[in-house]
Amino acid sequence: MNREQRRAANEDSVRSFFASWDPAWRWILILGLRQMRADPVSLGALAAAEADGNESWAEDTYAYGPLSLGITAAAVNEAAQHCEDLFALLRFLREPIYFARDMANYGAGKVVEFGRKLDRADDATISQLFLVPPPEVVREGLTRAGDPDAAVAHAEEGRVRLGAMVRETATFYRSFEDFHVQYKHGLKLPLRPFGTPTEEAIDERKTDLEAPLFSYTTEPIESQARRSPTDQPIMFKASPAQRADLLRLVRERNLLRLQMVAKVGLDELVERSHTVLRLLQIAQENRLALGRLEEGNQRFVVPGLRRWEQVEVLIGIDRTLSLNDFADPTGSPTNRGKRRRR
Repeated sequence: MNREQRRAANEDSVRSFFASWDPAWRWILILGLRQMRADPVSLGALAAAEADGNESWAEDTYAYGPLSLGITAAAVNEAAQHCEDLFALLRFLREPIYFARDMANYGAGKVVEFGRKLDRADDATISQLFLVPPPEVVREGLTRAGDPDAAVAHAEEGRVRLGAMVRETATFYRSFEDFHVQYKHGLKLPLRPFGTPTEEAIDERKTDLEAPLFSYTTEPIESQARRSPTDQPIMFKASPAQRADLLRLVRERNLLRLQMVAKVGLDELVERSHTVLRLLQIAQENRLALGRLEEGNQRFVVPGLRRWEQVEVLIGIDRTLSLNDFADPTGSPTNRGKRRRR
């Protein structure tokens, strides 16, 4: 296959991918988790019925204790995974030849490393990732609009909003990345960190959808000392046998301690996942619109001010934009090294 044939095959892969995927399902799942967290007693009663009458699962001490914390942990995990979905798509969206191969075979570590850096990316870099043309191209393409200055301002407000949404998403991910990893190893999640929840804690969890998240840690003292003062504290209870040689157990990383991750609300997680959903939809729309003029106009979208709003921008242009117009000057991360081999 020559290069043009490869590009054509790649475009078919991209369109096939977007025709079969659904960026909304994780957000909808988190909505469902919020609903379960709002009424954990019903979920506990369902489990009790399945277990032939283990009524303790429907009691407040369980439903608003381990069950509520577990539901919250699951929602955080899904929100973090939603962020990783976005990072993967953005990393490979501009791949001109090997989109199918890269999307189906990527290493999670490289995608996460790429995503972490987005909290420091500027608006220009983020616009490039989302295939939003640079300001000078937008301005030139809107010269025939009814009010060119207003049209340009509207598009640029969306560009700025897009950058802020991506940086906020990356910041959220960095805050919960460690917990997301711990969640995959369920034995590291203490869902009864302090035993049976108090009546006060139960009453509080009945009136709001927040819950504290904890994980076990055996982090060395040296690492703990280097933590930021704003990080959540590490707590532990030591038995008399453990206190007899406490420092040795800590140095050997052989003493379980509690690390409080954060107090997290399901409403917050629904909104964070909703932001990711909007970003995924924008990336999809802009990729599918690239290279296809509508009556001589190149179409792209940026986020609007309202919750579900997308701002559609049609710029008059004398040529069709392509992936080459959005390539990194030094080559995209997916292509470095490949060009040397071809």
